Amino acid sequence: MLLSDLVSDPDLGLVVLNGAEQMDRPIRGVYITDLLDPRRYLSGGELVLTGLVWRNDPSDSEQFVAALVDAGVAGLAAGTARLGQTPPDLVEACRRHGLPAFEVPLTVSFNVLAERIQRRSGPRRELVSAVAAGADLDHVLRMAADELGSDCWVLSAAGWVVGGTADLSESTRRAALRELVTGHLPRTVRAAETCVLWPVESDTEPPVARWFVLARGALSDWDEEHEAIATDLGTVVALVRARVDEARRIAGRSVEAALRRLLDGTSTPAEVAARLETAGLPADEPLRAVALSIGDPTESTTLLREIAAATGMASVTAPLGDGAAALFVDDEAHLADLDAQLRRIVADAEVGLGERSLAVGVSDVSPATALRGALEEAGYARRLAQRRRGRAEVVAAGELATHEVLLASTPDELRRSYRQRLLAELIAYDAAHNSDLVRTLRTFLDCSGSWSRCAKQLHVHVNTLRYRIQRIEEITGRDLAEFPSRVDFYLALELDREPS
Repeated sequence: MLLSDLVSDPDLGLVVLNGAEQMDRPIRGVYITDLLDPRRYLSGGELVLTGLVWRNDPSDSEQFVAALVDAGVAGLAAGTARLGQTPPDLVEACRRHGLPAFEVPLTVSFNVLAERIQRRSGPRRELVSAVAAGADLDHVLRMAADELGSDCWVLSAAGWVVGGTADLSESTRRAALRELVTGHLPRTVRAAETCVLWPVESDTEPPVARWFVLARGALSDWDEEHEAIATDLGTVVALVRARVDEARRIAGRSVEAALRRLLDGTSTPAEVAARLETAGLPADEPLRAVALSIGDPTESTTLLREIAAATGMASVTAPLGDGAAALFVDDEAHLADLDAQLRRIVADAEVGLGERSLAVGVSDVSPATALRGALEEAGYARRLAQRRRGRAEVVAAGELATHEVLLASTPDELRRSYRQRLLAELIAYDAAHNSDLVRTLRTFLDCSGSWSRCAKQLHVHVNTLRYRIQRIEEITGRDLAEFPSRVDFYLALELDREPS
């Protein structure tokens, strides 16, 4: 399909912004993006569709267009839902770089535009037609495998095999997961079998929840026909993903408000149970609540939906507070294994976290009538996971019998005040005198008040240690021979480990 075919389609109503003389460029695929620099997901020849979410100021347009031209795309189509019109600085950047550009009217969705292109892309138009007719992912993959002449799969960055035409070896799955974060795609993965890892043409999901196409073969052995099929498959899988995500969002919306009202006391468990039935979860079965945070509520919800799908259990996920919550319904035997499943899944997903951390809390198995308690329990467990400061932590309710729970459930302002009252004078003294009283106190408590062990660990004489402890007592007005004082200081020092 050529760019001119799109411009001449009256149903689309595209407005040419730049490059009227370049309409003979062929389109080899479609890529929907809101990244400022999407080069790693582009292989050349795509029509890039963007809602301009990446644009914060005019200088962004130059960076975005330069990245597209460097990747060798066919053209740019800009949606105007966010800004109302295509910014002049974007049009000017396209003119400087010689990139054909269109404006997409509000009445035309990106999905409609992508489907129109795919239907005109030759023998693989059957893939889009199948999706439009409601075909599921496995059916689409079987069709693509017939054209590729090899097995293929869809792999989630969260670690699970979403669908495929054959069993995928564990070594190949793990090798592919490692490749997701180590370089530009597409690329060859070599493990038990050699496969090509290909991007799914969408980046609206957080990196840790995206899908990818995996097909047998080596990229160096593929011809243009194979690459075109893989590109089309990536785009079609993105359409399937959009349909799946929309169904997940609808289910989540049906229970989100009910969960909020349940937690603030304005809704009853019976009302929430009715919502669960609407979302397809039997309210007479036991359940477990899971709370997750990755730092952003929207990304947390998307990732938790992906993780929930990987368990294979019936579930519904919704944003809640500063993260997301999911309810899992199954028999007690399967639910009892949920935290172990989540640990395995999170271990796989960890490679895609980048510098961020993931915290997951899991409640005990509960009846639907005790849902509020389960949600609160999962929330406390998640906060405990956040305190542990690992990159990916899963805490089950059985781990809540510890002083860490009290610290995790205490309001931030109260924690800061408590730490300040007990340690501020010691911290100030250390800063003014270049002393080491805070570390001495921490080591003394870690050694359970043993003078000899503490002195040995600090590499000082016992008399020196006694002098330091006496100085700490003078500054704070606390007697470290008293057990309550030791407990108070221990908790304050635990809080002092937290980032400010």
